[in-house]
Amino acid sequence: MGKFYIFNSSSKNKEYNKLTVIFNPDTSFDFNILNKELSQHFKNFHQTSALLIFYCGSIKNIEEDFQENLNSLFKSIPKVEEESLKKSIFFISYDNYSFQTNKKSKFLDKHLKEIINQGLCEVFTKNGGLIESNGISHHFEFPSGKHSAKFLRTANVLVYKSEIDFIAINTLHLFEDQNFENIYCDTLSINVIAYSMTKYIRRFLKDREINIESFHSYEGIYNKNSTFYNKSIFLISASTSGGLIHYIQRNHPEIKSAMICTLFYLPIDKNSRMILERVLCNLERNEDLNYGIELFYQSKKNEKCKYCESHSTPIKILGDSFSLDEPIINSRNVTTAYISKSLKDFVETFKYNKEIGTCLKVSYSEQSIERKKYDLFIDYEKVISNITNQNFEDHKNKLDAYINQYIPASTKYIIHLNDKGSSKLSEYIHNKVKEHSQNEIQILNQSDLEEKIIDVKESGAILIVGSCITNGKNLLYLSRFFRNHEAIRLIYFIGINRIDNNLKYRELKSNIKYGLYGPENSSFIEIESINCDNTNSKTSWEIELEYLKEIRENLDEAPDFVNNRINHIQAFSNIDKKGGENKIFYDDIKEQELKIRKNSAFFHDNSYYENITQSDVYFTISCVLNNMRNNTKNGLIQTSFVKNLIDPFVFNRFNDGIIQASILRAAKDEELNYSVSHKISSDMLSLLKTFIKYKNDYQGEAIFEFLYALAIGKMRLYKDHYQIIIKEMEKIKSKEVSVFRDSIISVYQNSL
Repeated sequence: MGKFYIFNSSSKNKEYNKLTVIFNPDTSFDFNILNKELSQHFKNFHQTSALLIFYCGSIKNIEEDFQENLNSLFKSIPKVEEESLKKSIFFISYDNYSFQTNKKSKFLDKHLKEIINQGLCEVFTKNGGLIESNGISHHFEFPSGKHSAKFLRTANVLVYKSEIDFIAINTLHLFEDQNFENIYCDTLSINVIAYSMTKYIRRFLKDREINIESFHSYEGIYNKNSTFYNKSIFLISASTSGGLIHYIQRNHPEIKSAMICTLFYLPIDKNSRMILERVLCNLERNEDLNYGIELFYQSKKNEKCKYCESHSTPIKILGDSFSLDEPIINSRNVTTAYISKSLKDFVETFKYNKEIGTCLKVSYSEQSIERKKYDLFIDYEKVISNITNQNFEDHKNKLDAYINQYIPASTKYIIHLNDKGSSKLSEYIHNKVKEHSQNEIQILNQSDLEEKIIDVKESGAILIVGSCITNGKNLLYLSRFFRNHEAIRLIYFIGINRIDNNLKYRELKSNIKYGLYGPENSSFIEIESINCDNTNSKTSWEIELEYLKEIRENLDEAPDFVNNRINHIQAFSNIDKKGGENKIFYDDIKEQELKIRKNSAFFHDNSYYENITQSDVYFTISCVLNNMRNNTKNGLIQTSFVKNLIDPFVFNRFNDGIIQASILRAAKDEELNYSVSHKISSDMLSLLKTFIKYKNDYQGEAIFEFLYALAIGKMRLYKDHYQIIIKEMEKIKSKEVSVFRDSIISVYQNSL
């Protein structure tokens, strides 16, 4: 966010249904900066039908200056129709009393207030003004005694100067008829609004000084003995009922409603006309214009709270602060509910088979793509190159059926994402449809796409092909690239959708499908779908590689296992291996590779036994934990107030070393941070002692994985428990244990 506040607004006016608003808080215009900020803004938005320029009334010759800079400004707006837009630029000046337009406009007379409200609402929503809990582990209790899983927090949204100034000038206009000398704020966080208001007052009324105070929300209002200066106005940060206004007037009748303004209002309890007259921004959802916040549940005073009845913990809200002595700790179990049939089916299709190996790898990324490695890598190039393999029969049948069903004869171009799997999938599709196509289909790599390669007036269909998608950024880029090709029909065709949760998936689909003809303008086709963890951070094996290299540098002579392990992990990057599949975990203490036994709950039947790679098992477990993170009721979602940990007894229930190792590797650090609870850490300590005791038996076969997790600080214990583990490790004569012990000692010492 920069010098200007730029936002998009919608209206019901057919001529100006999509507008771009530019608010300049200063007394001059810097067109170079405006060009840059417009370019940045339009990276994420479509072409506009009008520009609204809000500027300080002290700026002279604003229209002439804009005319001189129009050509450069228009370059910042994608595919702008210059002549049309020149006639659709509105200039709106402001002083301390109001906004004034440069010309008589019925459109602005009717829609200006709504446009401003959209801009204020945009500030609130995009900066996280709505705080949400999951309503299960915790919810919020307000000073009024009401309970809810959501609340409005204005402190979050006051981040950028230009946005604060936009709020301030609009607030100032609400008090145009008040001759005030003092501004009272209900919380210290909104003092910045008051200071910005005083800046504008001094700009237009040189000799006027304003005092700023805080009345501390309900604390000051409940006290009837509180006194306030004469000639004062009062700012309330946010409200869902207007209750604070009523308290003010009940306890201090000398304060009139015209002296009070609520900055952000969501009418959950009441939709009082009196309150709305003194509201800066009404946040209530506007379905017609697609903005605002949906009304949500909030218990009435003295009414039973549905969250409390479900054993959710109420967190007290005091002004802009939370009252919390220590976080709420839950231990979560891996239940069969998270091991879905669709996950089992997916792994059954793409796991190891004797003819081609496995398509499910770890710690790899296509060399043609400049990005971090995937913790889970799906080798779709192998799939499409061996599509006639018996394992892929169902996938091939579905792929062929979707090609026949969804790819029209009018297809002129196939554009594939920049990886080999996408390239081969596009060739496969082309070979299937070329005989029936009415056009000569051209295949293009996304990276070779240029502005004029496909004429903007071209008609027909474009097929956009991706082997796997993790977040859909490339699809969004292509959606924006073709937004002005109005006669083109876009069809997105994806081999495997592996977006980590359904909410992100639905958001992606709604964004790329929306166009000239509404929400179903384009088609989105996927052959397979699986929710995978796609966190954009270092993989478990990259972290291990850094750890082992540091160990090697600090030792005069590193043990063989360190050098061998480094070489093995580095080989994952080999273009022939394409990631790790076996020996991705440490062996047991007898140097035997970890293997899964029969009758595992994670697979359909025992056909996997002796016919599966370690990476197949890891893929399965990682997806199970990802499913737990998507569960808002009793899963692994983390908040500032609630910590959900993997129950230590999960490692007792699933006693295959390879399952334990997979959980340790796939878990997030916070999910294994047992240091936050003495009891849960004691449970984990008890299990670790058992694993060490039975290190030569199957019960302790993953002992090195547990010690490694402790050594890098991924699994953390209550500080008193480290000494016990260190003493137990001293009894074991092993180079691996010695290396891990030294690291665990370092972790312990750093915790003191």
